[in-house]
Amino acid sequence: SSSRLSGNISTGGKSTSCLPGDLRRVLNEAAAKFGHLRITSTSRSRTHNRRVGGAPRSLHLECRAVDFNYHGSRRGALIKFLRNHWAVGGLGIYGSGHIHIDDGPHRSW
Repeated sequence: SSSRLSGNISTGGKSTSCLPGDLRRVLNEAAAKFGHLRITSTSRSRTHNRRVGGAPRSLHLECRAVDFNYHGSRRGALIKFLRNHWAVGGLGIYGSGHIHIDDGPHRSW
């Protein structure tokens, strides 16, 4: 079901139950198509968000965003898939290898 994450996604102990079902669905579809994803951030407290340099109104504060790493060979195809997915509002690609998706307004950085 869309409420559970696939076994091809490791959470590193991060809570994912608070994520909206549509974001969990995107993660499951991406893992099925492209391989293992490793979640690095979901819900954040204001203090933690400030400490990691998150935006003051980050959707992580409402558990409406997820950051993850993907080390497979199809990174470009994964990013294209996310960019075109109806449920992805925000898409952030970081030089560190992290990918951010959220269910907010459509935008990318």
